[in-house]
Amino acid sequence: MGIPNQTRRNTLILTSIVLAAAWVVVYLFLNYQISSSVEKQFQRVAASAKNLFEVNLEHDKIELELRLDELIASKGLSKAVSSKDHESIASIVSPLYNELKLIQNSVNILTFRTNDGTTLFRAHKPEYFGDKLNEKRTLITDTNTMQRSFSGFEVGNLEMTYRITKPIFYNDVYVGNVELGISPENFLKNLNSIFEADIGVAVNRSLMDVFINKGGVAIGENYIYIGGSENLKRHLKHEHNEDVELYKIDMSIPLNNHLSKTLGYLVVGFDMSAVAKKDREFMQHLFFMIVVIMLILGAIHHIGFNKMLEYFSKQVYTDHLTTLLNRHALNDNLLSLENKVLILSNIKEFSLINEIYGVDVGNEILVRVAEAFDDFAKKYGFDAYRISSDEFVLLKKEDSFEGDEYCKIIEELHNKLNSLKIFVVGVDEAITIEIYSGIAFNDKHPLEDAQMAIKKAKKQSLPYLMYSQKVDTKEYSQNVMRVKRCVKYALEHKNVIPFFQPITNRDGVVIKYEALVRIVEFDGGEKKILPPCDFLDISMNSGLYIQIAKEMLVQSLSFFAKRGEKISINFLPNDFFNTSMMDTLMEQIKQFDSPSRVVVEITEQEGVENFKMLRRVVEKLREMGVQIAIDDFGSGYANYAHILEIKPDYLKIDGSLIQNILTESDSQILVKSIIRFARELNITTVAEFVENEEIFELLKEYGVDEFQGYYFGRPTDLCSIVTPLPRQPEELLKI
Repeated sequence: MGIPNQTRRNTLILTSIVLAAAWVVVYLFLNYQISSSVEKQFQRVAASAKNLFEVNLEHDKIELELRLDELIASKGLSKAVSSKDHESIASIVSPLYNELKLIQNSVNILTFRTNDGTTLFRAHKPEYFGDKLNEKRTLITDTNTMQRSFSGFEVGNLEMTYRITKPIFYNDVYVGNVELGISPENFLKNLNSIFEADIGVAVNRSLMDVFINKGGVAIGENYIYIGGSENLKRHLKHEHNEDVELYKIDMSIPLNNHLSKTLGYLVVGFDMSAVAKKDREFMQHLFFMIVVIMLILGAIHHIGFNKMLEYFSKQVYTDHLTTLLNRHALNDNLLSLENKVLILSNIKEFSLINEIYGVDVGNEILVRVAEAFDDFAKKYGFDAYRISSDEFVLLKKEDSFEGDEYCKIIEELHNKLNSLKIFVVGVDEAITIEIYSGIAFNDKHPLEDAQMAIKKAKKQSLPYLMYSQKVDTKEYSQNVMRVKRCVKYALEHKNVIPFFQPITNRDGVVIKYEALVRIVEFDGGEKKILPPCDFLDISMNSGLYIQIAKEMLVQSLSFFAKRGEKISINFLPNDFFNTSMMDTLMEQIKQFDSPSRVVVEITEQEGVENFKMLRRVVEKLREMGVQIAIDDFGSGYANYAHILEIKPDYLKIDGSLIQNILTESDSQILVKSIIRFARELNITTVAEFVENEEIFELLKEYGVDEFQGYYFGRPTDLCSIVTPLPRQPEELLKI
């Protein structure tokens, strides 16, 4: 019995030693994995913070440059800067600065200076002005020297901020500049929605003499930590209460000035204790299960361990409401895939559904929408994710991207979701939804690209938009701003002028002119004439169209009030509903001894929303003696029913019909029909785009009354080259 007992005892001891050793090895291995996991997550979050900083920096720079351009373009501002008029600058800038703060609350500096560096106005501190520029402020001195815009980080008296400068010119003379500043922490304003973080700034020691407050915490031999989070400061002083290994610091985000010189770094601290705590809890449960399984059977241990890993993975990577993959899974897969296509979709006005029907109904709708996304994803080989309340993502590896093919795919997605009828218990009607989508294809940050695309789609009222350089670059915005500046300058300097194109009778005698808007621009000293296609659409969207139209009215009618021919002015239907425009027209008509020499052309391509009101305005004009013309008849809204109601004096046949009349029988038939229709109603017909004698003779044969086109003359600046003719006798005006 001694040997068996000894053997039993030795076996028990040996087994215990093996188990203990195995448990120690497992424990050490898991502890190492936890540390490694924490470090990897820290590196991942740090990299995300850097990407977020770069994206936000570029986005905010573009937006704030546009805001500065709009601010500089404010009426009277450049003159006030030139005059060094503090009060005028304050009155102009203060309300605009308050609006800017509402839109961009991260802006904490807005300063106007003269070209010699004297402070004219600080919007953020209106009471401080009149001081001279610190000679070490190279961003401003370079702006003064080169008279151009710069941007970059720069050290001030109190902190390091990101600065954007813009030169200010008055009458093409450089008079000063404006400087806008943002704290660098603001470019990581969205970081805490992803991960808890402390943010501060490390500045090169050589720059510390610029600061008023010389305090700070040393970081190595070259940098001083200033301002920012107290957690970071305590950690750098080794006063952090938590385990130092669980508080990680990243200093990989450089703060470069406008000359690409690194002045310091953004210091980002991450408290990883919550992550470590979860990992430890996971380790403890896993270690206990391993011990039990090892005591029972190795095979059971292996199976149980795998199932446990699957369970925890599901908890971490699955959305519990819809069972789709979640944001954590998406982040991991975005890092693992080199080339991928990503479709981001969200439900239009989903918050209203929650407000109207309640959260439970909203959750039921999300489940049904998730099922539709999952079915669609399986059909086309995507992985489906729900990454926030009403945001869904479709992702798959794609080595080559065919835009047309994906347009078809996303059209099918929208048709599927928009036609979805959701019935929920307690709701009497079927609930339908609409979605917006953004598509991105690249190997860097497709989610951010898709978010930019979907934001642009919403702004343009489009169902979806594919990411491209046009979505996140400022080229289009720069062109809009350039045209707006050009139009504003033209209005201020009387460079909006009318050109006049002659209209003849059947004998080729000029009896009338049509006024056509042009803008004179001086580019590098060279005079250029801009046609309406270069500026009219932007002017309409920018609120400048009415000023242009009124300027055209005043110049054209004032000029022709002293001549004998008729003058034809173009109007859009909405112009007749603008009181200011109509007042200007009525005032100018008073200059004419015979209002019948004024012809109002109604021009429109897409329809008239309030035709009855338009008809009433036309009737009032006709009572005054003004003649009415319908432009571009044969296209757009100008149909026969409207003609019968308006009863115009003239019908201008659409130029596209005239251009093709020599070769297209359909155009010939339609033009003849219009002429017969007009003749029976005693309406004078006018043919546009008469380019040659052959067209002229054919149209005379058809019975057209008046003619306009390059055959008789191009649009000309008569105001500059023609001396006004004496007014003709009344009987000649009837020709």
